[in-house]
Amino acid sequence: MDEVVFDEEGIKFKYLSNWREQRKEMVSPNCIKALVKVVEDNPSTITVYKNNAGEVTAVAQLEEAFKESFEAQGWTIVESRILNLNGMPVYNIICTAEEGGKTLENNTSALINDGNMFVFELMHFKEFPYAYNDYLAIMDSVEF
Repeated sequence: MDEVVFDEEGIKFKYLSNWREQRKEMVSPNCIKALVKVVEDNPSTITVYKNNAGEVTAVAQLEEAFKESFEAQGWTIVESRILNLNGMPVYNIICTAEEGGKTLENNTSALINDGNMFVFELMHFKEFPYAYNDYLAIMDSVEF
């Protein structure tokens, strides 16, 4: 399987070619990449957003706002922590919600670089974790 390189908007990362492109206009105005993969009739999406970081200069400043946002949307927070990714601090939050007898999992990672906040979001059913390894590989390939 081939790797595809995304190198736009001040960020570079790689993803596998078995992820299909979604129309990013359908997701959000701040979306810079939207991917979908369906395995055994279970869809997974990886969406990447770029926003102006404003006053935020460190990912630690994002934790409370992200927690409040996910809780307000009805998600259960499973994990919230700051990780080190190739020497870069990354805020990571994992949330779950029940959906049709399955567990929908949201993995969100935020990075700050050069006044911009980049947010990577994986949505998948926990019972079908195939997409998670692809998400980790994408995160591991991030370069600015």
